[in-house]
Amino acid sequence: MCVGNIRSYFSFRSFTACAASRNQISIMGDLQRVLGKGEYAPFTSAPIFESNFVQVNRRGEPIYVHNRPNCVTVGICASSPSLSLPNVMLLAHTVTKSPQEVTSKPWKVSKQPPTMEQLELSRFFPLKFVEISVHNAEKRRLKLKLASGRSFYLELCGPPDEQHLLFRQWLRLISLLKLPQDRYNNT
Repeated sequence: MCVGNIRSYFSFRSFTACAASRNQISIMGDLQRVLGKGEYAPFTSAPIFESNFVQVNRRGEPIYVHNRPNCVTVGICASSPSLSLPNVMLLAHTVTKSPQEVTSKPWKVSKQPPTMEQLELSRFFPLKFVEISVHNAEKRRLKLKLASGRSFYLELCGPPDEQHLLFRQWLRLISLLKLPQDRYNNT
């Protein structure tokens, strides 16, 4: 089901599996690892399509927060395993933790020591209140328009050799989300 017409029926679950199998996203991304810790119960095992972006303005200039580009991880998922299409957009930012915060928490034994920067879920939007569109395909930029009328522009980040394929997956996801919803409500 990875190849073919987007208008043919396939579920979001098969879409995320397809993207993962093509190595365009990791099977367990950073956001999914954060959610898998159990703090956000509905999303602990949900398939998530996620990518890293830099927030830019309409002209494509980076937006700086605290003298650094505003980087965000965007995840698209379903809030329930019974849904055939995703209905939630999650946004997460990397936050800097103080050395006291990092050392005061019990850490599992792992190959990597805890870092000073950690991904933290910052926003949760039902997709019915967000319109995702392509702002500039050549520059790999998306536009997120909220129901309030406010728009955000995001430029895809990733390894240069994978950006084209990853952006194509975002294009497929946007097309999938624009399909008539009644087609999937009977599952």
